[in-house]
Amino acid sequence: MKIAIIGSGWLGLPLANQLQTDGHKMMLTTTQQDKAVKLQRNGLNVMQYEVGDQLSQPDQLFNNDIIIIAVTSKDVDAFDILIDQLNQQTCKKLIYISSTSVYQNNRLSHDESSQYLNKDNPIWKIEQLIQTHPSTTIIRLAGLVGPGRHPGRFFKNGRTLKNPTAPVNLIHLDDCIGIIQSVILNQAWNQIFNGCADNHPPKLEFYTRMADQLNLAAPEFEKNTAGSQKIVDNKKSKTVLGYKYTCPDVFNMKY
Repeated sequence: MKIAIIGSGWLGLPLANQLQTDGHKMMLTTTQQDKAVKLQRNGLNVMQYEVGDQLSQPDQLFNNDIIIIAVTSKDVDAFDILIDQLNQQTCKKLIYISSTSVYQNNRLSHDESSQYLNKDNPIWKIEQLIQTHPSTTIIRLAGLVGPGRHPGRFFKNGRTLKNPTAPVNLIHLDDCIGIIQSVILNQAWNQIFNGCADNHPPKLEFYTRMADQLNLAAPEFEKNTAGSQKIVDNKKSKTVLGYKYTCPDVFNMKY
């Protein structure tokens, strides 16, 4: 299939490489001209583009079987323009990489049917725009960890760990890519999926052990234990997609 990825960052670039290995015809975007040139030299089909841009040749980006939106932008107006563009073009399928930050921190476990949503969150507003496209799947990813993102470094340089009893919700890069591959393989459209590891130890225990892995001092933490908490439920990704997490245990992930 012809697949375009909007974004070539921590997730978008390795995702493009994997999907190209899977046999798909890939292109991806970057907002930086120098990065576009560098990636092209590495054999990737890249164009310079930022969400909301008006393109002189929109077919170059939008005439694909699948478009995967993997950017961190929270510019709702820019996404409004993008969806108008997509609905005028011939793109058949759309995957939006969202975030579990759309769920409220209300001490509950949230699956994809949860009604406890942060409707003032721009990501939730973008999800609503995305779903006006006729064939869309949204993947809500938990906190991203993996190569270059070791959680033992998250609280260096005097950062204080708040709400130390709150459960962690994390997902490894390998599983981010794996879930996207599974959506494409299963043709699982017009769905929402959570992506998150199986276990949710308290922050204090988890980040202390992660710092110890790197021989770093344990993070400072607040004594208050009454802060915001939630658990992200990943069952639907397993039952509907049949996905088996490669890194289900947050204590045993590869960095």
